[in-house]
Amino acid sequence: MCGIAGIFYFNSKHNMPSHQHSAVIEALRHRGPDFQGHCSYPLSELYHTRLSILDLSEASHQPFEDAHKNYAMVYNGEVFNYKDLIDSKAQLKSSGDAEIVFHALKNEKEKALNQFNGFFSIAFLDHNHHELLLARDRYGVKPLYYYQDHDKLVFASELKALLNITGPLELNSEQVYTYFRLNYCAGEERIFKGVYSLAPGCMLKANSNGVHIEQWYTPSSKVAPGNLESILGDAVKLRLQADVPVGCFLSGGLDSSIISALAKKEKPDIKTFSLGFTSHPYLDESRYAERVAKHIKSSHYAYNLSEDDFLNHLPEFFNCIDEPFADSSAFNLFLLSKFSRHEVKVALSGDGADELFKGYLKHKALLYSNHPLISIATFYAAGLTNRLPSSRENKFHNTIRQLKKLGQLKHLGAAEKQEFLAGISTHKEILGLLKEKIHGTAFHSLFINAGNYQKWPVEDWFDLKVVLAEDMLVKTDRFSMRHGLELRNPFLDFRVVEFALQLKYTQKISYREQKIILKKQLGHLLPADTVNRPKKGFELPLKSWLTGQLRTSLETDWLNEEKLSAEGVFNPESVAVLKKQLVSPNPGDSAAKIWALVVFEKWINNYKTFIKPRD
Repeated sequence: MCGIAGIFYFNSKHNMPSHQHSAVIEALRHRGPDFQGHCSYPLSELYHTRLSILDLSEASHQPFEDAHKNYAMVYNGEVFNYKDLIDSKAQLKSSGDAEIVFHALKNEKEKALNQFNGFFSIAFLDHNHHELLLARDRYGVKPLYYYQDHDKLVFASELKALLNITGPLELNSEQVYTYFRLNYCAGEERIFKGVYSLAPGCMLKANSNGVHIEQWYTPSSKVAPGNLESILGDAVKLRLQADVPVGCFLSGGLDSSIISALAKKEKPDIKTFSLGFTSHPYLDESRYAERVAKHIKSSHYAYNLSEDDFLNHLPEFFNCIDEPFADSSAFNLFLLSKFSRHEVKVALSGDGADELFKGYLKHKALLYSNHPLISIATFYAAGLTNRLPSSRENKFHNTIRQLKKLGQLKHLGAAEKQEFLAGISTHKEILGLLKEKIHGTAFHSLFINAGNYQKWPVEDWFDLKVVLAEDMLVKTDRFSMRHGLELRNPFLDFRVVEFALQLKYTQKISYREQKIILKKQLGHLLPADTVNRPKKGFELPLKSWLTGQLRTSLETDWLNEEKLSAEGVFNPESVAVLKKQLVSPNPGDSAAKIWALVVFEKWINNYKTFIKPRD
């Protein structure tokens, strides 16, 4: 697990000053604190920062080169089946996976990618033919940004490293719109004009003539039936491989509990980690995590933090946001990663199960909305509760919030339902919020693509391509790697994903139950109350904070009217309406919308030297 960056010049090289090379490395150092490497070539540059997990010796330092320096590679990730890929003819100098990945690419080029079971972003150079291959893993666990102009292609694991090469770029208004609709960025275009994210399961080939992108992975439609416990158990076993301490994140929910239980079977001394804050019982799940830890007999570390502990970490959290990202659960993961890093260097998580096995509340909402009687009943019930207060911070008000959303699904099409359920703010609200009038074309294309894709149902496509790749996996990568912690996701072993995609809808969800097959085949590993407990989110008590201890910061600093007017991005009047709604009897989702504004303001301030003024 590491950070990578590089420059590929199409025909002639422009030398950069040494301080610029250092800035690229420094921007990625948190991803790889153990070693930093940089190699210059006649028409390219490669940068690597290493988090040592397998083979801790210098033999696994990167960039990797062959003896004749015909080929070079930088690689971020893990290929867990690397021992099965060893070429008997290769004279290996290391015992890790990176060198084996290098030899596989040297021998087979992009054909080797389908053999890799893991997550990765890879840059492989063929100097003889002046060719670059960039590749990203199947589901987008590891990030890879790129930028192209007339003479070069630049790539990096994170934006700041890339911008230290390109220099200042203009903000992409379309992506600003997407961010405020979803509370995160999404799509191949990113927050800066000209910067793109290589899509999951895709590869980019560059040579003197330019750039070509194609898809190297499509989920198999011929998956042999099997036992989920066996497949997932093997995925966990592979991901416990490391030459450093390994543990599990354990929230107390079904997914992380299953992973922890399977890990315990393979590794009796497994450590588990949870985070909670008892001052907000409705949002605190730490007691459930402790219940599971006791059941599986793991060595459990429960970090119960006070509200002051959380708030004191906010400045550090804001400083590490790579691209605007306002999913509030990122803050929890940021802190859990920070504290767990004292004990382990690798952790397993339950990410991916909700998308694969219909675990979100929205999946239940979609099911209900397609039932004629339930749909009509909730439509009228939502009307009756329209004036009742709704928020996310207690059970009754959250139920009202969900009922109101459910009632609005009745007359929407499949793709429109995805757009409505994914959105935090509406199109009308964004038009009122932003001074620049933006149509949201890039945002709407996400749902057009979902509606036009025939291979999977709309919700499966959207869950994997947007919710998972752009929200959940961005969160798990950026905020764990900020502390040099590698987070592994057994549910995203391609064998598990393809198994799940072949299941019948009724094997995953019914009107009474979600994640049916998970509970049926793996529930025996856990306490009964864990298996049957309703899903909870990993959220922050935003409303309480923003109307309590953070209110002064909100009013005088973060969203100060005079400051907003001077910046010229937002309409201060619309921001004032949101702040007024926050303290009203019916706050709705105003706290999440304000949090998105706060995160964006903090991000703008941190990236101001990289933002090019418009002509």
